[in-house]
Amino acid sequence: MTKGQVGFFVKRWLATRLLFLLGMLFFILLIGGFSLLFHVENALVGYASLLLFCIVGVVFFLDMGKEWRQFTLASRRELVTRGTATEVVLQARVQELEEELRQQLDQERRRQSDFQDYYTLWAHQMKIPIAASQLLARDLPAGPERQALEQELFKVEQYTGQVLHYLRLQSFHEDLLVQRESLDFLVRQVIKKYSIFFIQQKTELRLDELELTLATDKKWFCLLLEQFISNAIKYTVGGQIWIYLDGADLVIQDTGIGIAKSDMERIFARGFSGYNGRISQQSSGLGLYLAQGIGEKLGLTFRLTSEIGQGTQVRICLKEEKLILD
Repeated sequence: MTKGQVGFFVKRWLATRLLFLLGMLFFILLIGGFSLLFHVENALVGYASLLLFCIVGVVFFLDMGKEWRQFTLASRRELVTRGTATEVVLQARVQELEEELRQQLDQERRRQSDFQDYYTLWAHQMKIPIAASQLLARDLPAGPERQALEQELFKVEQYTGQVLHYLRLQSFHEDLLVQRESLDFLVRQVIKKYSIFFIQQKTELRLDELELTLATDKKWFCLLLEQFISNAIKYTVGGQIWIYLDGADLVIQDTGIGIAKSDMERIFARGFSGYNGRISQQSSGLGLYLAQGIGEKLGLTFRLTSEIGQGTQVRICLKEEKLILD
């Protein structure tokens, strides 16, 4: 039992017995008043007052002991079987409500587990027709139609993978493998994956030397980069994307359409696509939410600034002491 709990008990106990204490004080004053009025001997009054104090003290001690036992039982969430009828009924009702809450939580956990199992199975099953479609697309004659089809299939694959990663984020630490990785290698992997979009959209890439080794999970860090780089590509058609190191920050900067100030406070909210997403019809509203979740898990922080018509800059802080090393 902590000091705070003891103090809480004493305050509440005194508060509920305040009327009784005031009544006893009034009774003692009444005795004193009658003794003065009728000239009763002081020794007799003192003896009566002392006897009254002793009786009150014993009653209060027994009452406090009983209430303390009830309080400790309630603190341990044990059923109170003594006390007033109201206290017993209320305690029994609390127990019933707690049992109902436990049952509801169990049902919700089962529903959540079924939900995750279904969408995990769905995401895995979707990979087969996506892979088959990609193979069929490669058999088509080279040209704009084939390129456009390959791009759309790539997007389907990415959105399907996004759902799977979103579900796996709930059990992040079970899928974590922290190793020393080359930042330059990780960034180039992501750039290579999206190279077809750079080519078709005629978006210029400026990639500086990223001479930094960091401790991170390769898969999750690349997924984090993908969210920012894919957004930069999506909204920077014919512009420029510049990736470089600035001190301990990895900077991804573009000359795209930018983000409205009214959207900046909500861009990391789940399902929020913002003005740009509604215009382009290409935003799931999960990308930046997923990036924020991964960043928190990996111990990374990032800042995003943007101006309409000027572009967007993302700064990912890669300070070593903030990374998960266990």
